[in-house]
Amino acid sequence: MRFILFIALFSLTAISIAQENNKEIAVRHFVKDDTVQLRWMPTNVDLFLKGLVNGYKIERITNSLPFENNASLVQYEIAPFEKRKNDFAKPGDSLITHMAIFIDEFIQQKNLSPEAKSMSFLMLALGSSTDKKLAQLLGVYFEDLVKNGEEFHYRISISSTQSKSEPVFVDTKNLSENQNFTTLNGSARKKLKQVYLNWEALTLQEGYAAYWVERSTDSIHFVRRNETPYLFLKSADEPNKTNIDFVDTAVSDGKTYYYRAVGINHFGEIGKSSNVVKVYVPKSLYGECRIDSVTAHETTRTLSGNFVDYRTENKIEKFVVLRADSILGPYQLMEETNYVSNNFQFTLNVPLSSGDRYYYKVVAVSPDNDSVSSFPYYFFTLDQIPPTVPVGLDGFINDSGVVFLHWKPNLENDIQGYRVYRSNSLKEEFLEVTRFFCTDSLFNDTLSLDNLTSTVFYKIAAVDDNFNNSKISAPVELTKPDTIAPVSALFSDYLISSDGVRLNWINSTSEDLSRNRLIRVYASQTDTILNWNDTSSSVIDTTCATGITYEYFILSFDKANNFSSSPFLRVNYETGVRPSVSNITSSIDRLERTIKLTWELPQEEIYSIQIYRAKSDEEMRLIKTIRDKECVEFIDKDLYINNTYSYKIKIVYKNGINSMLSEEIIVVY
Repeated sequence: MRFILFIALFSLTAISIAQENNKEIAVRHFVKDDTVQLRWMPTNVDLFLKGLVNGYKIERITNSLPFENNASLVQYEIAPFEKRKNDFAKPGDSLITHMAIFIDEFIQQKNLSPEAKSMSFLMLALGSSTDKKLAQLLGVYFEDLVKNGEEFHYRISISSTQSKSEPVFVDTKNLSENQNFTTLNGSARKKLKQVYLNWEALTLQEGYAAYWVERSTDSIHFVRRNETPYLFLKSADEPNKTNIDFVDTAVSDGKTYYYRAVGINHFGEIGKSSNVVKVYVPKSLYGECRIDSVTAHETTRTLSGNFVDYRTENKIEKFVVLRADSILGPYQLMEETNYVSNNFQFTLNVPLSSGDRYYYKVVAVSPDNDSVSSFPYYFFTLDQIPPTVPVGLDGFINDSGVVFLHWKPNLENDIQGYRVYRSNSLKEEFLEVTRFFCTDSLFNDTLSLDNLTSTVFYKIAAVDDNFNNSKISAPVELTKPDTIAPVSALFSDYLISSDGVRLNWINSTSEDLSRNRLIRVYASQTDTILNWNDTSSSVIDTTCATGITYEYFILSFDKANNFSSSPFLRVNYETGVRPSVSNITSSIDRLERTIKLTWELPQEEIYSIQIYRAKSDEEMRLIKTIRDKECVEFIDKDLYINNTYSYKIKIVYKNGINSMLSEEIIVVY
């Protein structure tokens, strides 16, 4: 079942505990002044049916155990359901009458699938935990009138069967008490017109099967809000749920309500109540807030509008004006004013007399903190003030002649872009190199490096949305780079061994050489094998994998970071040896007469797996070839007891190369 009946009640929690302890009938008891209440439930549907058909026997002794041949033994009988069902049918009690019919059909099991039987059993067990009449109808409830101060042992059994409960000890000097309730919490959901209640129920499941939720408008007279007992349920998707949630939708805004939860114990009786929580449902504001106009005068902006009522009970406490640079916000609180009438007016200051661009909202706020906002209202003034001069201009030129310029962005929020100017000398005119406005604070230019000038100069200017140009910035001087690469290194020879690939080379002869890098390429992976700035001329690459072809090359760098690459050296690393399987384990199943081997496979592509076996002192021989390249286990069924078996495993790779035999594993069978 997708929905788990995980309920804080006797019939399921006690059944679960009894099943874990291999018991057939789970029992609870509750001691009053002169009465011992007993409740029980068979731990599966078949025993439950037997109890309905055969009835139950209650045994009580006052002496010590065992029950058999005990002089103090007193027995009570609960008749089969067929003999008792008419005793509970009373005029006006239609629920019990219908339940009797349902139980009758359940006993007959007409057209019931195993799933339906189990569900019916759970539903009857669930219902009997909250309804004493239903528990009596099912024959799983008994009250024993006793004298206070006596000690008893009780045992419940299904008549005419061997199915019985464990003895239950009851000391009537210790009267039972209902469990103290956890804390009830309550809050209002304003927009939904709901009251949300919750309390921790996981720790209450030992004492309570279900709950009544009660409401009052005066904190004195409470009325139940649920017609049937409210249960602690959780689905398979919420196994760690601990709280019960209850939502009351029949509430009115602007009113105060009082709530409490009352426990129903596992004997169908009212237990203790929770604390009383007071919840006020805020009054909602219904209407429309409108901005009619915005006017400008020097550095002030005046907003006017009104609130349109959708109902006469509306109450407004204040109006609030918000402002943002974008329609999506974020909006900042600018000013608020107490409510006088549905018409409002705000006067706000702006930083500049022209060039402002803002989105405005006006929000009406009720005494209960509900709010209604206007649509965003966009207002701007024509900008006539140029931007400030850009600062922080800097950059560099790479070996390809690409210029990377950057500067600090202007702080104005209406910058449309920047214009970039270039000159080879401060004595020459600066010419614009941007065909379009540069919209970022970064710019790339391209220069020719094969000329006589070693430096270049740049300036920039900012342009706003109204095409006002700032003054041109101070120039920045950039040095052109050295573009001549060093002489490349050369590989002289290489040697393959079991340790790896030994590489030998001749270093670059350039005088301004600063460093070297030996690089290996395989597939899409590039690795640096060695970095050096001395006269090193050989290295052993110990990280090679057999059967793989690698390409090596050397990068030589000069002091200006120019570099050259050696010719590629292609090396196929092949030693003729491949790894076998690893981490071989064995296990014996003497019932099935098998030995199971498991292992871990290497990473390379596999064609087949060969299993070798030797019995006692015999030689190893091939007993199985496995074509499944992902197989990690083998079960040997051809066995004889009192023998010692030895196993080894060989891998045949897809390229035709065989691995060595694995380490030997010995199994005494």
